[in-house]
Amino acid sequence: MLLEFFTEKDKDPINLVLLRWYDNVDDEEMYGCPRLWLTDQYTCVYLDSVDMTVHIIPRRKCENEYFVNRYIF
Repeated sequence: MLLEFFTEKDKDPINLVLLRWYDNVDDEEMYGCPRLWLTDQYTCVYLDSVDMTVHIIPRRKCENEYFVNRYIF
């Protein structure tokens, strides 16, 4: 989610991103990818501070379980 705030006239807006955090299910990998689950934690950060994009894939037939795709980038 992207948030844009305008603080003063003739100044650049402040661009923020709302991040939702994941946590490791365990130390084991499946298909060479780490397994994750969604947490209830969120953080709002400046868009410019985001360093990289991560491709997360839902695991089929499992509730709240995901993989990090290491092979796309």
